[in-house]
Formats: sequence, C-alpha cells, structure tokens
Amino acid sequence: MIKLVLAGILCVVWFFLIHTVKMFRMYLVLVENKITFIRFVAAYCRTTLLNLIVPFKLGEIYRMIVYSRLTGNPGVGIAGVVVDRFFDTLALVFILLPLHALYPSGISAVSVFLFVFVAVVIFVFAMFPAAYKYLNKYIIINRESRNSMTVLRWLEVLNNGYEYVRKLVSGRYALIALMSFGAWVLEGGLLFFIAGVLGIPFDAGDFSDYITSILSTAHSELQGKYTWFSIIVMAIFTVPALAAALADRNRYRSKQVRSREG
Repeated sequence: MIKLVLAGILCVVWFFLIHTVKMFRMYLVLVENKITFIRFVAAYCRTTLLNLIVPFKLGEIYRMIVYSRLTGNPGVGIAGVVVDRFFDTLALVFILLPLHALYPSGISAVSVFLFVFVAVVIFVFAMFPAAYKYLNKYIIINRESRNSMTVLRWLEVLNNGYEYVRKLVSGRYALIALMSFGAWVLEGGLLFFIAGVLGIPFDAGDFSDYITSILSTAHSELQGKYTWFSIIVMAIFTVPALAAALADRNRYRSKQVRSREG
C-alpha cells in the first residue's frame, strides 16, 4: 500500500514536471508580450484541462481565444498556439522516426500525416519570403485583372501572419524544439513507469501506437487510465491557479481604483 502511495506521488510530481516544461515552452513563445505570469499559469492550466477532455485536439480553438485575450492581440494569440503545436508535432516526428524504423507495423495514416505536415510547413515557411516578394511585385506590375487588389490584400494578410510567427520564434527555435522533445521523452518515461506499476505490458512499439492514437478516440487500457489521471491531476492544479489569477486581477483593479481616487 505504501509503495502504491509513493508511486502515485511520484507520478503526480512527474506529471507536474512534464507540464512545467510544456508551460514554459508556451511562455517562451509569448514572453515578449509582457503577460502576468500568474494569469498565464491559470490560462495554461484551464486550456490544457479542456484539451484533455475534448477529443481531436479541438480544445486548441479555445486556447487561441484565451491567449488572444491574454495578450490583447488575436494575431499573437493564434500564431502563438500554432507555433506551440508545430514544435510539439516536430518533436513527435523526430521521436516517431526511429520508432517506426524499429516497428514498421506501427506506421499509420496519422503518422504519415504528421510527417507530411511538418515537411510542408517547413518548406512553406522557408520559401514564403521569396514567393511573397515575387508575387507582390508581379501583381503590382500586371494590375489589369479586377482581382489584383483582392490577391494583394490576401498576400498582405499572409505576410502579416508570417511576420507574427517569425517574431515569436526568432532566436528561440532551438530552445523551443529542445523543450518539446524533452516534454515527450518525460511523458514517455511516465507512461512506462505507470505501466510497470499497474502491470500493463508496454514497450517502444506501444509508445509509438500511443503517439499516433492521440488524434483518435480509440484508446488502449493504459492510455485510458493515463487520460483520466491527467484530467484529475490537471483539474487539481487548475483550481489554485485560477484562484491565484483571480486574486491577482482583484489586486490590480484595487490599485487602479486607488490611483484614480488619488
């Protein structure tokens, strides 16, 4: 019984470490927007909790809304979540490559999609500046078409999005990627530990299946237990985080009232 309790405590601490790394990865993306750290922690906890509950990562839409409000800039909020998801997926691809080499049977439509997605995003991001300059110049010179201004406006929207993303990760590519990789390695270690405690067979091939099943609703026995564990622990983390953020907001409002009265 004592061993089981100690194992449970270790799992909670391990889980906390995983999400501390993930949280600071997101904070690193948005650090230049001068977000109050307490409010950021509360935002991370509640958006992560919703993502654990809602299937197919649909909670990312809510994350975009929350971080847009937190930063006061929808462009930064949306781009920040996109950058965070991309680097998380990039780390997954680097982990899946050796696993699929060892366990070819684990290759699925999801893993192929992740590989293609990462390759396409890197290619588009690398080629966009040159393509934007060329298309922008070409359309300005050849403005006979009625749709020229519409195309130019859409090009400008795309360029603004590109600039948002570039500024968010400028000088931080390597650190964000390293934190993403570290978070997945830690999570894999926790899964192996929980499987050992519960006596559930789990090897590298099972971990590969776990990764590729994240976007689906078909869960293994271990994944189902880990999901419920994650929801419960994250809910416990979220309550004090929200209370601290609420207290911080009330203090800020009180200071504003006193400053106006003074």
